[in-house]
Amino acid sequence: MLQQNYLTRCLLLFILLLAVQGCSQGKYIYWKTPLPAPVEAVNGLLAYQYIALNQLSDSAVPAYCLQLSTQRSPGYQLFLLQLSCAQRWLALPLNTAGQADAMAYYNRALLPLVRAAITGRDTSALNLQLKLELDPDENGLAFEQLFLAADLQAYDPFMLRQQDNGLGIAVVGQRKNTGSELDRYFPPEGIFRPLTVMPVKLDFSNPVLPVLTLRGVYMQQQQHWPVAAQQYPLNYDPASAYLCLVEVAVADQLEKTGLFNADKVEDKLGIYAIEPLSRDKIPVLMIHGLNSSPLIWRRLSWAIFSNPQLAARYQVWHAFYPSGPPPFFNAMRLRKRTDELLLHISPDLQAVAANNMLLVGHSMGGIISKTFVQNSGNTLWDATFYRPAAELAVDDDTRRTLEDIFIFTAKPYVKGVVFIDTPHRGAATADGWIGRLASMMITLPKAMKSVFNKMWLALSNDDIKPAMRGYMSGFGPNSVDVLSPRHPLVQQLTRLPLQAPVYSVIGNDEPARCKAFASCPGLNDSVVPYNSAHLDAARDEIVVPSEHNSYQSPQAIEFISNILASTPLQ
Repeated sequence: MLQQNYLTRCLLLFILLLAVQGCSQGKYIYWKTPLPAPVEAVNGLLAYQYIALNQLSDSAVPAYCLQLSTQRSPGYQLFLLQLSCAQRWLALPLNTAGQADAMAYYNRALLPLVRAAITGRDTSALNLQLKLELDPDENGLAFEQLFLAADLQAYDPFMLRQQDNGLGIAVVGQRKNTGSELDRYFPPEGIFRPLTVMPVKLDFSNPVLPVLTLRGVYMQQQQHWPVAAQQYPLNYDPASAYLCLVEVAVADQLEKTGLFNADKVEDKLGIYAIEPLSRDKIPVLMIHGLNSSPLIWRRLSWAIFSNPQLAARYQVWHAFYPSGPPPFFNAMRLRKRTDELLLHISPDLQAVAANNMLLVGHSMGGIISKTFVQNSGNTLWDATFYRPAAELAVDDDTRRTLEDIFIFTAKPYVKGVVFIDTPHRGAATADGWIGRLASMMITLPKAMKSVFNKMWLALSNDDIKPAMRGYMSGFGPNSVDVLSPRHPLVQQLTRLPLQAPVYSVIGNDEPARCKAFASCPGLNDSVVPYNSAHLDAARDEIVVPSEHNSYQSPQAIEFISNILASTPLQ
C-alpha cells in the first residue's frame, strides 16, 4: 500500500511538472567542423607575387586580390599575401559595396590564421609562426579560453549566427567568475565577452619563418581599425558570446528546486548582467515566471545582441529568483537588488542607465514587474491587516519587511513594461487539483518563514482580515496560492493605476479556431485566459500562437524589438 501511494505521488508530481514547466532543456549550440587549410602544390613563387603586388596601380588591386584566391600553397604564407593585398584594397577610396567586398576578402584570408592560433597548431612546418595576444576584459582580468564564432551554430534556427559586420575575426573570450565584488553582477557560470582578432605585427627578420602577431581586441577599448586614411568598424558579435554562455548555463537545473525547495537556491537570487555594465546603455530587465529560469529569454536576448542598433543602445539583464515564495515577497527582493545595481553603476543616479529601464516579465514575472510601476499606497496593507503598520505589535525589522512587501512605490527609472502571458486577474489552474498539489509541495525559504513566524508570535487571526486569513496562515502564502483569481491582493493589484507605458503579449493555444477574443471568449494559452492577460491600459497588444510560452514566439520577439527600437530616452 505504501509503495502504491509513493508511485501515485510520483506520477502526480510528474504530471504537475509537465503542466508548469517553464522552458526546454538541453544543449543549445554545436560547433561546425572547419575545412582544413589548403596544402596543394605552389602555383607561382610568393616572393615574386609580393613584388608584383607592390608594382600594381590602385585600380588593378581588387582584381589582383581576387585572383590570389584561386591559388594554393603548401603553407600559410599565401594567406599573408592575401592580407597584404587586402590592406592595399582597403586603403583605397571605396564606396559602401566596395568596402564590404574588401572586408569580406580580408576576413576570409585572416580566418585560417586565427583558427590555427586559437587551436595552438604548430605552423612552423608551414612556413609561418603565429603569436596570439589578448586584451583583458573590462575589469583588467585575462581571458582563459577562446572560441571561434565562425564555428558556432545554434540548434535553434531562429538564432542563426550573424554575418561579419566589420573587419577582423569574431571570437569569444571566456574566464571564470571569481565571485568577487567585480563579478557578483554577472552569471556564476563565467564571463563571456566578444573579441575581434586582428593582425598587428609581421616580423620578416627570418624570411624562412616569418612571425605574425595577432591581437584579440576587446571592443570596450576600441571599436574601429585604421587602414591608411580609412577607418573601418571592427567585427563585433555579442550574440555569439551570449550563445556560449547559454551553452554552459545551469539555470534550468534550478527551476524545480527554486519552486519546491527555495532555500537550496537562495544564494542564486539576483540581477545578472549578460554583458559589461554600462552607464550609457538602457537596461532591459527580463523576469521569468513560475518553475522557470532566465534561459527562457535566449531568443529575445539573442535578438537584441544580434541587432547592431539594439545592441548599441541596450544592455540585457536577467533576474533569477526561487519561484516558490509569493510574487510580492520576490518582487520586494528584486526591487532592492535592482536599486542596488543601478546605484553601483551610477552612484549619483544621473546616468542614462539609472533613469531608463524597460522590464519584460513572463507569467508570474509579469506580476513582479507590475510592482515596479504601481503605487500601492496602503491598498494591499489594508486588504490584509486591520491596523496600520505603525500600530502592528511586531519588532521593527519585521514591520519594515512587511511594509516592503505590502507597500511600494513606482520606480521612476522604469519607462515601460512588456507583459507576456501574465495572469493579471489570476489563473484558474491555481485553484485546480494541480495547483493545490503544487501548493502543498512548496517549501518556503527561511527568510520568509522567519518574518511570518515573528508576525504570528505577535499577532493573532483577529489582526488579519477574513479574506486573507487562509493565505496568511502558517509561514505565509506561496506563489501558487497568490495566482488564484480569488486572491484579494491579486484583485487589488489589478485596480491600481500603472505609472508607465505597458504592452501585452498574450498567448493563444488554438490559433486555428480562436482568431480573436471577440469571436472566441474561451481564448487562452492553456494556463492564462485572455481576459486575465488583457489590460485596457496597454498601449499595444499582440496575440500569438502559444501554450504559455509566448517568450519564444517570433511574432512576440519582433513586437518587443519594435518597442525597443521606438522607445525614446527620458
